[in-house]
Amino acid sequence: MRTHIPTERILDEAEAAGRCAVGLNDRQRRALKRRHKAGELVRPYRNVYARAAYWEGLNPIQRHFHVAAALSVLHPDWVFAGLTAAVIHGLEHGYTLHGGVTITIASSFPPSNHQYWQLRRIVVGETADDIQYVVVSGVRVTSLERTLVDCAALFPFQETLGMFDDAMRRGCNVSALPEYARILHMDSMGLERLCQYADPLSENGGESLVRALIIILGFVVPRLQYVFRNPSRPNAVYRADFMWILPDGSMIVLEFDGMDKYVMQDGLERTTIREKVHAEREREDALRGQRVRTILRLEAEDLQDLDRLRRILTEAGVPRNRQ
Repeated sequence: MRTHIPTERILDEAEAAGRCAVGLNDRQRRALKRRHKAGELVRPYRNVYARAAYWEGLNPIQRHFHVAAALSVLHPDWVFAGLTAAVIHGLEHGYTLHGGVTITIASSFPPSNHQYWQLRRIVVGETADDIQYVVVSGVRVTSLERTLVDCAALFPFQETLGMFDDAMRRGCNVSALPEYARILHMDSMGLERLCQYADPLSENGGESLVRALIIILGFVVPRLQYVFRNPSRPNAVYRADFMWILPDGSMIVLEFDGMDKYVMQDGLERTTIREKVHAEREREDALRGQRVRTILRLEAEDLQDLDRLRRILTEAGVPRNRQ
């Protein structure tokens, strides 16, 4: 198809702004629709477009953000809520919540059978004036606190704990959220559990997921980012992602990582894989010299099967909670 300069400009400006392109008038909408029919553009949402190659380079969370940011141009009065608000706030969560692009907005009236299938509403007040919002990245969203409360009601514990850990790292007082939920007349049972276990020491969403599954399986909650001495470099220390102290004083350490830590990347100092493996062995020897009896390593695949994870932890002697 012949290049259409105005349409190219619309697409370029959208990508530069970190969002999808939208048609603001009939002419723009027709032009974008033609490019979509020709296979040059994808349409993840009604009247929302992106170059196919550009879209393929985005992960599910980035795709959700791009669509929401585009819709904020079309509907500047919308206040995004739920998972969409979590995306815009940048709260840690997994791709598993993003099976497809479904946008969530705050609303003063419940959803109907006639609303667009990719649009979800959360009722937050009786009138539009009741919808309180903050502006993040130029987009209206529910507050961080309201977003956490809504996500706790919408998603499972293991999918949401990372959001609460992240919020605590930002200084959010999550202990006040159950009372906030009660004021909103919302069920706070799941929320209270999330607030109980949230921990700012969890460094990323992967570690939060591991800890959530450990809790679900009934094992004792581990200590996070436990510090060990580094005999080779007294001014430095070793940190363990997870650690349990056993009754005899010995310890079990669990690390969550993948092989990417052994793969050289462009732009980084070219340390050989052999040197990295040697450093890791040196680290393990130092930990074992400080009463660490077992060092476990988990990768993402180990989290896909709860029975497998239970077996790994049980065989390593990780203590269970008393029933």
